[in-house]
Amino acid sequence: MEKFHYKTLMIQKSGAVTVVTLNRPEKANAINLPLLLDLKKLGDDLRTDLKTRTVIITGAGKVFSAGADISKEAQDQWYEDPQPNYRLYQRNGQDIIHALENLDQITIAAINGPAVGAGLGIATSCDLRIASENAFISIPEVSLGSIYNLSCTNSLLNLVGPANAKRLIFTCDRINAQEALAMGLVDKVVPLDRLMDSAMEMAEKIASMDYTAVRVTKKMINAASIAKTYDLSLVETELVGAIYQQGALEEGMRAYREKRQPHFPEERPQFPKD
Repeated sequence: MEKFHYKTLMIQKSGAVTVVTLNRPEKANAINLPLLLDLKKLGDDLRTDLKTRTVIITGAGKVFSAGADISKEAQDQWYEDPQPNYRLYQRNGQDIIHALENLDQITIAAINGPAVGAGLGIATSCDLRIASENAFISIPEVSLGSIYNLSCTNSLLNLVGPANAKRLIFTCDRINAQEALAMGLVDKVVPLDRLMDSAMEMAEKIASMDYTAVRVTKKMINAASIAKTYDLSLVETELVGAIYQQGALEEGMRAYREKRQPHFPEERPQFPKD
C-alpha cells in the first residue's frame, strides 16, 4: 500500500501542512477496525515524512467523531487481527493514541462538531485544539457500562485536571465549546466557517518556526507531563478486560441500540455462601 493511501482517511498536503480528515461521515466518523488500522498506518507514514511539520486532524461532515462504532456490524468485525480479544484491542488502541501523541510533527485538532468518547481521545492526543462554536464534548462510556479507555484518560487529565475529568466521565454530560474552552480542553473557539482557516493559520505559523526547536520542545513537554502515565496504560488493558467479562458493556451497547435504559448486572459477592 502506497504512502498516504487509506480507506477511511482523506489526506491533503499544502506545503509543510498535512490535513487529515476522518472520512466516515455516514457513520458520524465513528471508529471501526478499518479506521483504527488507518490511524496506525498514519502514524507510521508521518514518522518518515520529513516534509510535513504540522498536521491538522478534522472530521468529514458535521461530526468530528462519535467515538467507537458500537453498531452490531462494527462490533462483529472488531475483534479480528491484530486485536483478537479485549486485551489486545486495548494494547493496539493505546499504541495508536501514544503514536499520535508522540509524532515529531505538531498536531492540531480542528473539532468541527461533536467529539465523543474515543473521538475526543483523538483530539486530546493532539498538541492543540480549535473547536467550532457548534461543537460539543461528551464521554458516554460509563453510561454504556465501560470505562474511558485506550489511554484517553491520560491526556484528558493533563488538560483539565482531576476534578473536571471526573465530572466529565462520571456524569457523561455534554459540554459546549465555550465550556470546553473555559476548562482548558480546547485552546480556541471560532465560527464553523472559520474553523479550517484558523487551523491552517496556526499550522502555517508553527511550521514557519525552527523545526528542530519546536520538535524538541514538544518532546520535552511530553516527557514532563505524560511519561508517568504509561504504567497506568499497562494496567488498563487488564481492567477493561475484567469489566467486559461482567457483561455490563454488552448490555450497555444493546440498550443504546434499542434506545432504552440499560439494566446493568449487580455486583455479587466474590465468594457466595453455599
